[in-house]
Amino acid sequence: MSGGTLTAELEAIRARAADLAAGLSKTARKSATIAQERAVLRMLGIDGLDRSGRPLAAALAERYCGSHPDRLARGVLLPFVVALLEYELPPRELAMDVAVGSVDLILEEELLARPDRLLAAERHASEMLKAALARFDANRTASREMREVLGTSPEPWLGTVLGSSEVGEAAREMRACVADGADVVQVRVPASWEFAEARRQAGLEPPDLFDANARRHRQAKGHGEPGRFSRAGRSGRATRSDESDSLEGLLALRREQDPIPAGSQRGLAELRKAADDAAAERGGYASLMTVASAFAAPEQAVVAAFERIDLVEADPIREIVEDNVDPGRALADHAFAHRLQRRAGCRVVIGSGPLALGAEVARGVPSDASTRAGRGLALQALGVELALADGLPIDRLLLGAVPNWVAELGDAREVLVQVALRRLLFPGHRLAIEESADSRLPGELAVLVAALSGGGAALVVRRRVHGSVGEAATELRAAAAAAAAVRGSLGDGTLQGDAATLADLTVAAANETLQRLATEGWASLIGPGGADETEPFGSGAVVERASGPQTSGRLLEALA
Repeated sequence: MSGGTLTAELEAIRARAADLAAGLSKTARKSATIAQERAVLRMLGIDGLDRSGRPLAAALAERYCGSHPDRLARGVLLPFVVALLEYELPPRELAMDVAVGSVDLILEEELLARPDRLLAAERHASEMLKAALARFDANRTASREMREVLGTSPEPWLGTVLGSSEVGEAAREMRACVADGADVVQVRVPASWEFAEARRQAGLEPPDLFDANARRHRQAKGHGEPGRFSRAGRSGRATRSDESDSLEGLLALRREQDPIPAGSQRGLAELRKAADDAAAERGGYASLMTVASAFAAPEQAVVAAFERIDLVEADPIREIVEDNVDPGRALADHAFAHRLQRRAGCRVVIGSGPLALGAEVARGVPSDASTRAGRGLALQALGVELALADGLPIDRLLLGAVPNWVAELGDAREVLVQVALRRLLFPGHRLAIEESADSRLPGELAVLVAALSGGGAALVVRRRVHGSVGEAATELRAAAAAAAAVRGSLGDGTLQGDAATLADLTVAAANETLQRLATEGWASLIGPGGADETEPFGSGAVVERASGPQTSGRLLEALA
């Protein structure tokens, strides 16, 4: 394939991906999900845990929306706010009452039928959302000013992965990493309660990011889930003082006994402070990056905005293909998150494309390496176009440069080809190289140099740092310098020989993937039964968002 033909084929990939993304994004932006409702509640100040150890926003959203698509379509915002006005309580205290069943939002929403109460609720809800967005803006300004004062390291930035899961130890590790030269520190967020529950109900293992929540689930099972009890009238709340006192005592005891997860909102607030303190001493800004599970994108976008998280790894296509999440649900979650991420100014990291094997497993016909790589490239292009269609600007995106399964093979030629194709396919975008947790020690440096030679990267995340972070930083600078020399010696960088053949096969497979996706739908990638041979997760928690009186749709438009 000539250079001109390759360019045309790459342009066809972007065009097909953009066409698909336009329709998918339009539908996703009109959809409501239970995760979006949790995010809205977090914006109102509802964080922490309920009595059973479940995230409070999740308990409240589930209690109101549950398996009722009409309530999900209307949203929890106005029923909750009208109850706030009725009881004159702080949001978190009211949320605790709702979680234990002493306040029933289904009863409270009857007040919205009165025009005066509806108007008051809409005004107060609008004020609360504006206050949350003002906090977004203030944190965005604070981060920008800190970068201007402290300065940032030249690219590629060195990223490391935080190993500690408890916030005290994690904060000490954070300070040490930043002081030693880390530019970005990646923090794993405990898996979404909803995703973990969905996997358990399907008889599957909890997700990899599921750690602190597993212990809390076991405690909740032993302690007992609070029962729901309806009130005959609103005067019933006045008799709850004894219950409230015992509840607060239980929560205080839980806070003392349970370690704070490093990736929780409270933990991230402490890690942000630790990073800022160490960065000020070092004289260079340090960024925080979070990685969350499926169903967590909307909430994690709010947490990122509230706690000044600089980078968020978020990829709806990976959730669909690898986590077996219902496509409509995943796209709706991330479309909502993209609106918040744009306002917060954080960067979004989109992976290098998932390994889509479901359809071929169903057919019993294995694919070759170039076909797998082509699928990954096509799905990454779709993820990029979705983010752009949702309003994220190019300068806020970082794109994965090398699929993990390619890097793990240790073939420098294949690594170079994959990065070179992404440099050509996504001009103007910045690339990120994330080392696989399972990568083999031999040849790691050669793979890194090959990746950097294929196209300059803005970020390199080393999951396993051998020696000190300072030594890793020195090694990265040497690899980047060697790669720059290689690129400068290659003329126009045109791929030749076997590398050119591999590029042609990959691009052809990418175009075929998008063509089949457009005509056959997601089954062409994940097979008729989905991943894990279970029903897609989350399909019952996504609906078209309602419009009109007594709904939250118009108020949420302000989030854009």
